[in-house]
Amino acid sequence: MRLNGKILIVSSEYFPIPAAAASRVIPWVNELLKLSFQPIVLSSNAVDKNDKLVEKSFFPTPSNKAALPVRLVQELLLGLDLGLRILLKKEVSLCIITSPPFFMACCCAFFAKISGVAYVFDVRDRYPCVLEDLGVLKLKSFLGKTLQGLEAWVYRGAKHVTTVTNGLLGELRSEFPDVKFYLLRNGFDEEVFSDELLDNKKADCFTVVYHGRLGRFYDIDSYLKIIELVGKLEPSIRFLMVGDFPAKMLLLKSPNLEILPIMKLEDLSKKLSTCHLGICLLRELPAMKNAFPAKSYDFIGAGLPQLVGPKGELAETISKSGAGVSFKKINPERIARTIIDIKNNPDMLLAMRDQVILDRKNYGR
Repeated sequence: MRLNGKILIVSSEYFPIPAAAASRVIPWVNELLKLSFQPIVLSSNAVDKNDKLVEKSFFPTPSNKAALPVRLVQELLLGLDLGLRILLKKEVSLCIITSPPFFMACCCAFFAKISGVAYVFDVRDRYPCVLEDLGVLKLKSFLGKTLQGLEAWVYRGAKHVTTVTNGLLGELRSEFPDVKFYLLRNGFDEEVFSDELLDNKKADCFTVVYHGRLGRFYDIDSYLKIIELVGKLEPSIRFLMVGDFPAKMLLLKSPNLEILPIMKLEDLSKKLSTCHLGICLLRELPAMKNAFPAKSYDFIGAGLPQLVGPKGELAETISKSGAGVSFKKINPERIARTIIDIKNNPDMLLAMRDQVILDRKNYGR
């Protein structure tokens, strides 16, 4: 396929939103610019209005905090708006669409198809399987089969389909052998998470950090329980939560917890590098077995060992490398005691950190 001229990139999030989709898309834009293409980002109304490469929608980024029916409406409105913009573009070589939001992305794939523009579809979380995991529908139901048909139509209509983990890649290739799937991992931004960060002074008190959102794929109760248990057993250990959190987390009044708002990646990288441990605990859902969240790459970029779980690709990767501790099941009591053990065993922490730094070159973008 010969590419020339304009390339559209569709993402619900872009700079300055510090979220997974934006972090994934920004390097694509930079690489296309280096190759003398003309990337145009189609995104929500939350993006930088002064960015000449961006065309903003009238509608916001769909909210992870919204009820599912509200979220569906938000996705469709954003998808229709961005889809119409695809339809009106002239002399476009290719459209790259990243999903989720699934329904937004499907709308955009439909408009790319009827406009005659080839598209690449990027899959970060696989819908509608995720909706079954969340108890929203059954895949064997009429609605479930309809959405599976939509998923298949989108993949088969794409020039290529990219995804983020080996687990998802194997699963998709098995189910759709006639589609060209490729692995395109996330990774930490080497320009932001520079080698110099590894020399930053650590915080005076032992700090366990989480950053990002605590959406439907994370068990907030486990995080709250761990913070509470560690606070009782070893009050000197501090938890730092950076991001956009549910009210349940914000209402927790614990002396060992500090909550900071979302910050720019440059500021976040410096903050992470002063911490001792990263933590990323997923819900025990089938879809999460194939997950490797973007925040884990950032922890690696900052030189942090991680506590991860439950069983799945992320846990297996960390366990195999020795760059942290993985848990097959999320057991708050056991995780709390492990954090205390690591704090009281500097040699153990140093050995895990050395392994992170040794492996770090394999996880950049």
